[in-house]
Amino acid sequence: MTITMPIQEVAHGSADYLELVRLRDLHLRQPIGLRLNPEDIVGEEVHRHFALRDEGSISGGLIAVLLDAASAKLRQMWILPELRGQGHGKYLLDAVERTLWLEGYRHFVLHARQNAVGFYAGCGYEVVGDVFTEVGRPHLRMEKVW
Repeated sequence: MTITMPIQEVAHGSADYLELVRLRDLHLRQPIGLRLNPEDIVGEEVHRHFALRDEGSISGGLIAVLLDAASAKLRQMWILPELRGQGHGKYLLDAVERTLWLEGYRHFVLHARQNAVGFYAGCGYEVVGDVFTEVGRPHLRMEKVW
């Protein structure tokens, strides 16, 4: 199946950004018994927010934190449950990486929940370091260099 959903960069503070925050809470935090609190989004005005759209509705999201002139940390990626396992996550990740690559970013870092390590490994990321706990869950640092 070929995915052709548009990827849109969303402005911090916009209605779409607020919807991304709501959906991150619903699809990333609530399933593990947590809530996204106001202090969790402090500083996001300098991050880049990307949305996967399906017929106008937001179907997935990803945040990029620019670390330096060539490195970016990707964080809090999610896809609607009914779209998972169909290539939408890879499509979103690839589109954001390509957008940043065109701007000169070549080194990508992320913290993957253990259950997502296989997905990111399939997208070219390699585990760097040992398991650590973040938001109460085991994670691994993963990196990719283009």
